Amino acid sequence: MDRAGSRANRQRAPLIADLFPVNAVEQPQSTILGDRDVAFILKRTRRRRTIAFSVDGNGLVVSAPWNASESRIKRSVLEAADWILEKLDEWADHQPRQQHWIDGEQIVFLGRNLTLKVVADAVLMPAVLCDESSLKVTVADPESEVRIREAAIQWYRRHAARNFSERIAHYASAMKLPAPKMFLSNAGTQWGSCNVKGQIRLNWRLIQAPQEIVDYVVVHELAHLTEMNHSKRFWKIVQRHFPGHMDARKHLNEHGHWYLDI
Repeated sequence: MDRAGSRANRQRAPLIADLFPVNAVEQPQSTILGDRDVAFILKRTRRRRTIAFSVDGNGLVVSAPWNASESRIKRSVLEAADWILEKLDEWADHQPRQQHWIDGEQIVFLGRNLTLKVVADAVLMPAVLCDESSLKVTVADPESEVRIREAAIQWYRRHAARNFSERIAHYASAMKLPAPKMFLSNAGTQWGSCNVKGQIRLNWRLIQAPQEIVDYVVVHELAHLTEMNHSKRFWKIVQRHFPGHMDARKHLNEHGHWYLDI
């Protein structure tokens, strides 16, 4: 090929990359963990800096940095084998939550039961606590579980945002950290996350759990501002500021699927 042809190819390459950027890719994979052949989805993204795992009813997803080597990914999966197999077994035994959105049905808020009080009114009002044991939900069609659920979820999210922000401010002060920005997450399997920008995301569904469980997740994510891993140093930070973290983790392992199913 002559120089002109070579030069033309070099000029076209970045143009094609600009026109068709690829920021994420998903690949079906499998590996042997213990005596089991475990299929998973490998998801590579340009923004990710660490390797993370999530397990739900659809199986295992491994999220990895764009340029992570196959050997690094394989090593990380093997190191997390016990956790992965435990979560896969939990989901295999999982029975879906039977939550109905009708008048008189109960929902959970910060560990206590609330009874839905559904009111029919063309003028829609935000859901509101009538007392310590009932949530008033106003909808145009009291037979529509979809609309009742939407109104209740909006109420959950409002209170989650306020509660989580207050607890983050409290524990950040105790841990001598600047209070980070907090965003609500709608993740299907993860309670919280912390990124390299120092931003924390907490799953709004966590507002169903008792306050001490919320506090554990808050401390867990704040500890990641110092240690972006789950090393011994990380767990020492968690232990120092939330000594009951083992009980909280057990609670989420036992009841987490139920909270997530809402």
